[in-house]
Amino acid sequence: KKCGGLPLAIISISGLLANRPRVKEEWEKVKRSIGSDLNKSQSLEGMKNILSLSYNDLPPNLKTVLLHLSNFPEDYVIDRERLVRQWIAEGFISEERGRSYQEVAESYFYELINKSLVQPVDIGYDGMVHACRVHDMMLELIISKSIEENFITVVNGSQTVWGNSQCSIRRLSIQDIDQELASVLAKKDLSHVRSLIITSGCIKHLPSLTKFETLRVLDFGGCRGLTEYDMDGIDKLFQLKYLSFRGTWMSKLPSGIVRLYGLETLDLRNTYIEELPTGIIQLVKLQHL
Repeated sequence: KKCGGLPLAIISISGLLANRPRVKEEWEKVKRSIGSDLNKSQSLEGMKNILSLSYNDLPPNLKTVLLHLSNFPEDYVIDRERLVRQWIAEGFISEERGRSYQEVAESYFYELINKSLVQPVDIGYDGMVHACRVHDMMLELIISKSIEENFITVVNGSQTVWGNSQCSIRRLSIQDIDQELASVLAKKDLSHVRSLIITSGCIKHLPSLTKFETLRVLDFGGCRGLTEYDMDGIDKLFQLKYLSFRGTWMSKLPSGIVRLYGLETLDLRNTYIEELPTGIIQLVKLQHL
């Protein structure tokens, strides 16, 4: 009744309760925090309050990985492997006794699903979830939290919000960019950007890679115009741990890749690349190719 019969509200609250002790007082506390019944006029506002409640109930590590999902556009299917390896490269994951970074990161992924904060997609016969999707209302909430905390700057056509002009851009998600937006971006200080994820847009006008000197994650996944972009300066990204050309029309790797000595993940699936430079053996930290 409190959730006004709205499926997303019911699922979110059940996800929250499922992780609480089965004690009457605990459940009463959640009931009180929902506030008044969601009648028709308040349903949207009430829905946001319920999603905020689920978000605020999370421990800090899960809040961080959930905010990271605002990197991706609405209805985007996000690959599990891609996510967990980016979380590790960003330094979001702490090692736990007896468990590798990969195992800890995957446990966070499944916790987000179990709490109904993200929707599972492509479940294998073994029960493994291969990808997820974020409900559009949940995405709206985490984007607003990301802007509030200067966690991610999303460049998405007319909806671009640069956040506080006094703050450095720490993570950049380019979901749609034209020449005009690219020239605005070129005037920004990009030296603090730790991750750059590009899902579409006019990539050839993107500022030079030399401006992104502290990048840890560089993901061009699915970006079609990549062959028009100048990759000079990629060898200057000394802190880069994750690099993806997946689903692009690349046929040759930039020569500077052999000097990315900290690289842990190099994703070349669904490209036209047929051979690797011999210097690739110098990348001694590479774990996933």
